[in-house]
Amino acid sequence: MDSVLSFRKRQENIAQEKYALAELAVTQALERLNHKKREIEALTRALADKQRVGILAMEIGRYENKIEFGRVEIQQLENVFQEKKDIAVKKRQRLLEKAKDHKVLKTLKEQQNKSWLQYLDKKEAAILDEIAILHHDRKTR
Repeated sequence: MDSVLSFRKRQENIAQEKYALAELAVTQALERLNHKKREIEALTRALADKQRVGILAMEIGRYENKIEFGRVEIQQLENVFQEKKDIAVKKRQRLLEKAKDHKVLKTLKEQQNKSWLQYLDKKEAAILDEIAILHHDRKTR
């Protein structure tokens, strides 16, 4: 039972590590997404500022291309973020499952140990009763 319990604990630890890595990947994907959004916002503000001052049509085209390319990148980053988030949710579910399995086995082991100790106590009480009866019989004879 101990080997099964330690195996389940190892599985729980592995699942916990995988979940932590998945959460880290989600955080990194969100940071990349937010960084790209800030970049595009900065480009948009810069374009608006330059248009007020005066800018060549070619430069406007370059800015618009950069902004459009950035929006495509943002969409891709949002997709990656969502995928990472879905993976993290699955890893969390797996972790909860493994933790539950370990807890169930641990509880089972504790119940078995308790039952075994009760059995030993009953057996010891029976032996002590028998010894007391034998000792009592010797005194009465």
